[in-house]
Amino acid sequence: AGVYSLLAISVNIEYGWAGIPNFGKAAFMAVGGAVAAVVATQIGPVLFLGLEGAVPGTLEFFGKYNGEILPAYAQNPLATWGVFILSAIVGGVIAALLGILFTYPAVRLKEDYLAIALLMSAQLIWIVLRTVKPIMGGTMSLILPSPDFKCIAAAIAGETPPKILVEVIRTGFIWLLVIGYLLYVERQMGSPFGRKLRIVRDDEVAAEAYGKNVSRARLEAMIIGSFLAGIAGAVYALVHMRSVNPDNYLPDITFMVLTMVLVGGVGNNVGSIVGGMVVALVDRLGYMLGTTLAMSYGVSWGGYLNYLVYGVAIMLAIFFRPQGLLPEKPVKTPAWKVYVEVTGRKPVFLQSIWTRVRKSRVESRA
Repeated sequence: AGVYSLLAISVNIEYGWAGIPNFGKAAFMAVGGAVAAVVATQIGPVLFLGLEGAVPGTLEFFGKYNGEILPAYAQNPLATWGVFILSAIVGGVIAALLGILFTYPAVRLKEDYLAIALLMSAQLIWIVLRTVKPIMGGTMSLILPSPDFKCIAAAIAGETPPKILVEVIRTGFIWLLVIGYLLYVERQMGSPFGRKLRIVRDDEVAAEAYGKNVSRARLEAMIIGSFLAGIAGAVYALVHMRSVNPDNYLPDITFMVLTMVLVGGVGNNVGSIVGGMVVALVDRLGYMLGTTLAMSYGVSWGGYLNYLVYGVAIMLAIFFRPQGLLPEKPVKTPAWKVYVEVTGRKPVFLQSIWTRVRKSRVESRA
């Protein structure tokens, strides 16, 4: 759920703030995975291990990579962290550049045409990753050196830490990244940039009348969202999956993340995280139930049950709870702070949730 929450926050910037239906989100995530594969196999050995890199798709690749490079990574924990940091930075930058490349020609289009253009771009990236073997080995899965969390666990529990502790630290690291994403985007939401994106989303004509460049605002939202998605792709490949395959970045990831945003609350960053946890849980339950139906009862469509759940969740959210589980919050602008200082009264939306609960209890008792 942590990695999907990272993606949901990046989608919320594009769709929740700027109104861009990015149906190509899987492509920008795939860029992070592709960069992780290139760094781990070709660049990392040279920079961090003093070895010659190995190019996927060649005859000698698996012998050199599995027999020499991966064991060297296992003996050098700092090298694995170097691979991760370099992959995250470069993956985010390249994903942002691709966001410019894919969005700039179509940024003036209406939302539906822009969504189709981004969906086709994602399909193009997937085809390239499957056919160009030197990137990530084509259709064969490639094992990647995960950042070494065992050394952190060893510092806590001794030389032979339990595996469960290592996995807890790994999961905690991902959620630390989620918190970092959340703090960054919450700060941006209350800034003039965040308010500009909202007016572009709500009324393009009014935004242009106020002198806002609608095309540039959309492009800026795509750059930030793509950069964050590229980092999430590197985290997904190196920390979560610890392997990479082009089929890990099919369009169903895009629609799964969109479902998270719609269920959690469009425009609400915390809602994106909550939606990510809810949909990830339902996805796992749907997958387990579908697999059981397929294996025990011979139901042919059992393996696709989780996709059916996505569709039903989107329809239910749109018809019965369009604002999501956590509705979008009003922006706390400096003008409201002046209002509070002058009048001494605090608007309801600026009050904490606990203050609202206490007031509702007092009113109900009265």
